[in-house]
Amino acid sequence: MFTFNGIGTRIYGKRDLNPADNSYIATKWFTLLYFPVIPLGSYRVIKAKQESFFAVQKYQMTKVALNVKQVIVTYLAWWALPVLLIGWALIADSVLKPH
Repeated sequence: MFTFNGIGTRIYGKRDLNPADNSYIATKWFTLLYFPVIPLGSYRVIKAKQESFFAVQKYQMTKVALNVKQVIVTYLAWWALPVLLIGWALIADSVLKPH
């Protein structure tokens, strides 16, 4: 994953936790200003065993079918507030504008 000034790809979400290996499903997104725009795929993520306390954490990712529930929840979590604020601003602007 690589992001520059919020534009790029990121992993969001943690769904369907498997207690046997602590793996979970996450979805890779194309992002603009860190906001998820286009889902690029879902992956089962397993944290690799660390060699030492100071080692960089590594993950193994295996592609799985797109997790639609996770996509919907991510869209709602990231986009609900901005859409509501923009809608509120537009309504307030039309109500306060002199006729």
